[in-house]
Amino acid sequence: MTTDFHNEALAEYHNSAAYSENMFGLGEEFVQAVEHAIAAISSDPKRYKPAGENLHDFRMERFPYHLFYLHLLGSERVTILAVAHTSRRPNYWKSRIPPLP
Repeated sequence: MTTDFHNEALAEYHNSAAYSENMFGLGEEFVQAVEHAIAAISSDPKRYKPAGENLHDFRMERFPYHLFYLHLLGSERVTILAVAHTSRRPNYWKSRIPPLP
């Protein structure tokens, strides 16, 4: 399974890791948690909570973030659309969903 990030989601990931480091000294732990999430998603992308057609929501355990991702059935690719804080701007990332063919 190939996993990639939408450009804005990658920026959110980096910014959230930097924030976690600067505020709490937990930047490395945040990165490890995201890497764990990606491994879990890649092993079974259909397992996590549906968030729309071909969309899923992985709720991180230690940090207050969700990874929203796109996985088309039969595809070997997952695209992380957002690394979203649980209490900030709900649904802001939905404009990143590509139109379905």
